[in-house]
Amino acid sequence: MMRGLFSFNVFDLLRGPRLALALSAAAFCPWVAHAASDPVTADAARDDARPTRNEAVWIPSHGASMNGVMFVAAGIDPHPTALLIHGLPGNEQNLDLAQVLRRSGYNVLTFHFRGSWGSPGKFTLAGGVEDTEAALYFLEAPATIAKFHIDPKRLIVVGHSYGGFTATRMATKHREIAGLVLLAPWDPAETIAQFSVPPKELPVAAHQVFDDVDGRLGGVRDVDLAQELLATGYDWHLEKQADGLDNMPILMVTATDDSNDDKGETLRAALAKKSGSNFTTLQMTTDHPFSDHRIALEATVTRWLKERIH
Repeated sequence: MMRGLFSFNVFDLLRGPRLALALSAAAFCPWVAHAASDPVTADAARDDARPTRNEAVWIPSHGASMNGVMFVAAGIDPHPTALLIHGLPGNEQNLDLAQVLRRSGYNVLTFHFRGSWGSPGKFTLAGGVEDTEAALYFLEAPATIAKFHIDPKRLIVVGHSYGGFTATRMATKHREIAGLVLLAPWDPAETIAQFSVPPKELPVAAHQVFDDVDGRLGGVRDVDLAQELLATGYDWHLEKQADGLDNMPILMVTATDDSNDDKGETLRAALAKKSGSNFTTLQMTTDHPFSDHRIALEATVTRWLKERIH
């Protein structure tokens, strides 16, 4: 989508004696003017009085303290703030998107669910929804708002994969959210059919779906997650959440090469009915983590936020 943006090597242009010429041309070169204002392609101007920073935080959730990082935007004016939720187990954490959002003036909070990536506690699929809500409560706490100059009226939630599931479930109960961004959201209920096998075959079926959780979720086995899904049944179908999201600004980005057979079509149809003109959706020709469309993804999200979140 964005591959044709540059037709030359920028670093070759700036190397050696041509550096001064390139810098002197900044005032009238269209590309330089564009880059200076585009958070996808250029750093923001430094604020010496209140620069950007990363700050480790502990987020309380049901008796545990989850590991988190706040990407703090520059300046002291109230900032729109994004809660960025990774998938299961979190191999792709979308931290490049966090940096782009911060260059756009957003604070960004990332965290690890209980029992994942060193956060204490035990991971469960249902617990991740609780953890997502706990992270939102953390952002809405008066002390957090004051410390990080958060604008509580401009809180957005960005969820990828399983994080899209937890974000959707949580957003139905929190209409104070200013916007919801779903990146290749995973619908757990669609996986149940794969686990409808004789008990002795369940470990193999579970490993085919959750083959990368071992050692990353604090001792939770892939078969544990499969059994949790079987116990909840189809109540976790994502399209059932659409009734609680009517008129909420929502961006949904899906991938053609997603391993999810449905590829979000059922959820897309349900949200289109409920959110109407507030619902924006597009599909990219890439895989589940948007591996070769990262810049396109960043540009899409930032452009949508600029249009929708004022």
